[in-house]
Amino acid sequence: MSEKLESGNNRLFPLEAYRGIAAFIVLVHHFFLGFSPYTTGLLGEARNKDSLIGQPFFAFFNGTAAVGFFFTLSGFVLCWSYFNHENPQKLLLAFLKRLPRLAATVTITTVASYCLFKLGFYYFHDASQLSLSPWLATFAYGWTPGFEPSFWEALTQGMTTFFTGEYNYNTNLWTMKAEFFGSMIVFMLACFIFVILEYRYLIYACIIISISALFYNDFIFPFVAGTFLSAYLAKNKKEIPFLASLALIIFGLYMLGYMIPEKSYAWASAIPDIMKVHTQTLLHTLGSACIIFATMSNQKVFKTLNGNFLRGIGKISFPLYLVHTLVICSLSSYVYVKLAAYGMSNTKSLIIVFIVTATTSIALAIPLSRFDDWWVKLVNTITRKLLKEKQLVQ
Repeated sequence: MSEKLESGNNRLFPLEAYRGIAAFIVLVHHFFLGFSPYTTGLLGEARNKDSLIGQPFFAFFNGTAAVGFFFTLSGFVLCWSYFNHENPQKLLLAFLKRLPRLAATVTITTVASYCLFKLGFYYFHDASQLSLSPWLATFAYGWTPGFEPSFWEALTQGMTTFFTGEYNYNTNLWTMKAEFFGSMIVFMLACFIFVILEYRYLIYACIIISISALFYNDFIFPFVAGTFLSAYLAKNKKEIPFLASLALIIFGLYMLGYMIPEKSYAWASAIPDIMKVHTQTLLHTLGSACIIFATMSNQKVFKTLNGNFLRGIGKISFPLYLVHTLVICSLSSYVYVKLAAYGMSNTKSLIIVFIVTATTSIALAIPLSRFDDWWVKLVNTITRKLLKEKQLVQ
């Protein structure tokens, strides 16, 4: 294993690179939902035989699977340092800083969305009449009749969405409640694994707890699976062959391409009825776990994904995830409407609008990621100081 893996360093740059790629896949997912719903076929009412859904490469359009990957990866990364050092203070530190670490950047985007509403810079209604997308027509399923934007509501929602689950200023925030509570479960489960369980019983606990989590809440299952994978790899730093690693990544991508049991995934219709409602969660978590395991278990794969460019992608992942829907519903929708008014063909319009969406989202994500870096360092400093002061008092 590489020195980085053996050190248990929290900065697992290849995994952060995956997070950035997943964030971009969510952007692609939402772009097609808004401007070309028939292309992917994600919407049941906007699907035909030529839709991409059901194809193996659908993983690169599947934002639902990308979110599942986010959750599995969070379960893995949040407790990685603890499992490598078995230092309870590291886990306590991660627990204390989790909410403030997320809340600041999230709040900035909700307030930004409020400003876009008040200034009349949202054009999703007009664009949806051309694209026939119900997703875009309803502000990515976040619009409610009679909605009146309020600064204080936007500010409060940014800070409390982790508990309330409200997200009508930025619909991407629907994942924040699951992310926060999933993180809390990760921290508790990490303690359980090394304080109560002996290692030889880990596989049995993994099976029992994971199945229980799946039936309790689909969103919790990936966090639990990621935590157990982190515990296993922390104690089993064994190299696997490069080809085996590559095969696992390809298999993982295939699993992440699943949405419905059609075409290349017709076999999924044979899954027992009791599990069918959980099929997406199961396959997406399995695919995510395979990719993480393959990357962490082969030096060549790990080092290949550890370059500066991919590190940069990882750094902007969270801000990119937060801002892109606001861009789609504002500037991208405006450009889409104007290009249609000029009589440009739909294909050319889509290409231009996608370029506008991607470049603007990335341009906004870069300064926001710099703020996020500064904020995370500040939160780390404050929480460490509080812990030291508490130890001195004791």
